[in-house]
Amino acid sequence: MIEEQWIVKPKQFRVKYQQLVDSELVTQYSPEIGNAGLDSDVTTWRYAWKLFKSTNSDASEMQEGEFVNIYVVDDKDNPITYYVTGEKEVFNKK
Repeated sequence: MIEEQWIVKPKQFRVKYQQLVDSELVTQYSPEIGNAGLDSDVTTWRYAWKLFKSTNSDASEMQEGEFVNIYVVDDKDNPITYYVTGEKEVFNKK
């Protein structure tokens, strides 16, 4: 977004992901909605990567409790470009 010739930086960031809970795919955020988000997209992407690594599985099928479709969103729930690749990124896409 451009407002008065300036690019407006999002105010906060969250990791958005899904998890299989009792055989149901549930969408979650960290930090949770209602709590303050993180103020750095780089920090939030690192957090997303750590979340991915904590649940990384070799199974081709989604496992109970596994974190999938992990990415970073801004304060308006829009996906944020991954600073490493400059592309939209999703960790553990299933």
